Amino acid sequence: MDYKSHVTINALSKPMTKFSPEYLSLADDLRRQYALTGDENLSGILTNEDLDNFQSQYKGGRVRDFPPIKTLGLFMHQAASENKSCCNALIADTRDQVAMGLEPGKTSNSAYCKARQRLTESSLVTLLTQSGNNLDNSSPESWRWSNRRVVIADGSTLSMPDTVANQKAYPQHGSQKKGSEIRS
Repeated sequence: MDYKSHVTINALSKPMTKFSPEYLSLADDLRRQYALTGDENLSGILTNEDLDNFQSQYKGGRVRDFPPIKTLGLFMHQAASENKSCCNALIADTRDQVAMGLEPGKTSNSAYCKARQRLTESSLVTLLTQSGNNLDNSSPESWRWSNRRVVIADGSTLSMPDTVANQKAYPQHGSQKKGSEIRS
């Protein structure tokens, strides 16, 4: 499916399934966006099956401007961009739609932020784990160092509010002052 066959989703659409043109187009766009590495070994990081499994975790509900697969793509863009704002992710998406000759989407970030809140942690962890496994499995032997698989930690940090639920799920490091934001 090419970009010109992209179908704009609206609230009057029938429910999206993994066989509907809307879903197929969004899934293709997401795979295309994150598989354009020029390296065939990396093109299978996000597979049709992975995205189908992700989407299948969101049953029922009405079709929205930001279905889970679209929200995932925007969230990935937002996390990877220098400017981490919701509005910036929407503006970039609108720019891409205009460049493809499509009708631009909404740039008000209220609906997108609500859609992002509907993404479950378990669905994101499952997709991240699977894509990591796909990357590891597709890595050629030539990438190994002395015939060994090397795992690297990059020192990234994550920040979240200091709530009781977050403290229980993600305990603070012992050297961190209690009551400060959680940093991992």
